[in-house]
Amino acid sequence: MDGWLNVGALVKVLVFGIIAGAGLPALFALGVRTQAVGSGTIDGQHLAGDRRPLMTAVGYVCFALVAVAIVTGVLFVARDFIGHHTGWYILGAEAK
Repeated sequence: MDGWLNVGALVKVLVFGIIAGAGLPALFALGVRTQAVGSGTIDGQHLAGDRRPLMTAVGYVCFALVAVAIVTGVLFVARDFIGHHTGWYILGAEAK
């Protein structure tokens, strides 16, 4: 029965699904939390004078990583279309 099941590909898809399906939302949530801590707002209470610029920067880095992952995913899906219409063969697209 192993002729019709590619276990290596199955594991790759499973790992990527876990990373993209749980990792990116968790990274976004971490960014939201660090933004709240950085602005001095915790649990809906604004604590004046408790601003932490480093935590705010960490939040922006989390958001940037999520944005880069999303843009890369969209470009990967559309790579053949982009290559065909623009001549830019990116992310492993092949000229046909």
